[in-house]
Amino acid sequence: MTATREHIAAEVRAELARQGKGRAFLVELLDLDPSTVSGRLSGKSAFRGEELLAIAEALGVSASQFLERVA
Repeated sequence: MTATREHIAAEVRAELARQGKGRAFLVELLDLDPSTVSGRLSGKSAFRGEELLAIAEALGVSASQFLERVA
């Protein structure tokens, strides 16, 4: 399970980087504490499904992009 959580975090970080967005974007978007967002982005804690959907929508990508190649 840890590898999946870390993979999803890496995919989210990569898409944020491609779009020139960072942690502050997610803090505002998800209305979470910065330390919580840092934990999600590092893979120490898992993104919730609704968070991934909100991130994907805000970035204009499919949420499945974050889950691809997870196996």
